[in-house]
Amino acid sequence: MTKEELFNQLTHAKNSYIMGLAAFTLFSSPESYPLLDSHLAAFGDYTVTFDQVSTLLKNPRDHDIALNEFLKVHMRTLIKESFEHIKDYCEETNQYALFKGEGWYEFARIIRNFLSHNCIFEFNKYDKERLPITWKERTITEDMDRQSLELSYFGDVETWELFEEFADFVGNRLK
Repeated sequence: MTKEELFNQLTHAKNSYIMGLAAFTLFSSPESYPLLDSHLAAFGDYTVTFDQVSTLLKNPRDHDIALNEFLKVHMRTLIKESFEHIKDYCEETNQYALFKGEGWYEFARIIRNFLSHNCIFEFNKYDKERLPITWKERTITEDMDRQSLELSYFGDVETWELFEEFADFVGNRLK
């Protein structure tokens, strides 16, 4: 992978995240429900109607849960894919030590694992030896093992800021 290809992968992940935020915003608005009720996706021999989405979003009990889960999917994709692309590039170009030396690396690695494993911390011995880990004003401690996080701890703001750290690293410190 070239650095240009890495930039392209990060751009694709960022664009997909922004599209997810746009959809999240639209889904948050009752004005979108009539559109969902009247549109569908058609692919191959299949059609999927979107009325089930508006039904879900109209239900006060399910609305916030559905939107939070939708947001988590996009957070997971942005952080996990970006981290993995950077990791692969750094391994291929013998810059992994530089990657691992970033102040946010261990936090990002554990958050990447958290997002990949049902949004529950599952610390192994290696993780526990490095805890506590702090990035910005967020600290991951050993007592968080087997726990989930609220979006108020690591949500869209933190996702965006961590991605910006990734992009800055790629743009300014990698060869």
